[in-house]
Amino acid sequence: MKHHYIPQFYLKQWEGKDRKLQVYCRRGDGLLTTTRLARKATGYEVDLYKLPGATPEREHEVERMFMALVDDEAVRVRDGMLTSVLPKDQRKRFAWARFVLSLVVRNPEELKRFKVDYARHLLMPAPEFQTRYAAMRKEGDPELFEEWMVQMDPTYGERQAVVTLTKLIENHCVLRLLSTMHWRVIDTSRASRRLLTSDRPVVMTNGMVHYNGHYVLPLSPTRLFLATTAIQFADEFCALPASKIAREVNRLVIGQARRFVYSLDDRNLVEVRRGFGKLEPPSLLPSMKPK
Repeated sequence: MKHHYIPQFYLKQWEGKDRKLQVYCRRGDGLLTTTRLARKATGYEVDLYKLPGATPEREHEVERMFMALVDDEAVRVRDGMLTSVLPKDQRKRFAWARFVLSLVVRNPEELKRFKVDYARHLLMPAPEFQTRYAAMRKEGDPELFEEWMVQMDPTYGERQAVVTLTKLIENHCVLRLLSTMHWRVIDTSRASRRLLTSDRPVVMTNGMVHYNGHYVLPLSPTRLFLATTAIQFADEFCALPASKIAREVNRLVIGQARRFVYSLDDRNLVEVRRGFGKLEPPSLLPSMKPK
């Protein structure tokens, strides 16, 4: 099953009259290509959120139920912001913050890293469990509890990692922070260049509680979502020339890309080729490596 980590509704604004968007793609060999594709043909990975070991009826639950809900509730908020209408209702603000957070963590690279960290953490020796296991251990059972757990269900770690990802996207502390910041929608239509987006479209500062703490997300080729910690910084950001905002946002969105950059047409090839993948995208997944 195709699991779209860049939702089709989000990419719709970059469609041309042919109902396709310009896709700049970095192949496995590093070569950058560009072509026009329909939204359903890009920004996905087969079985990305599949629950290994689950029944056929449940193996795609994360995509069909959780991710679909995240995207469906965000559509209405996005549609309003395209006309510069910011949501005031807290539920809608939570829905949009959750969508933004999901874009940061639901991609293949972050999920792969999290699965590795989760499996490593799961197999760390835990004295309290080992003591209890030793008392219950039967002849022929592995010596370590962690080995027994893997033997009983080899897919447990990967399955739980995917489930835990959904809980991280629902993290209320992070969502409260993201949803209570000062929100703006910036119209960049005065600029000659158009906003691009990519498979890592959310741009975040390292710290959100600082004066210039903020995050941005292109909503369309001429609309940019901005959230800031300080309202004065939001005023300063919005006062910048539209051309400067578009240029800097494009640089960051292109730089963070890992496989795809999206635009209205093929006029950005030189710009994309120059900056593709040269920046580290934001990461909100916790490291589980032992200290």
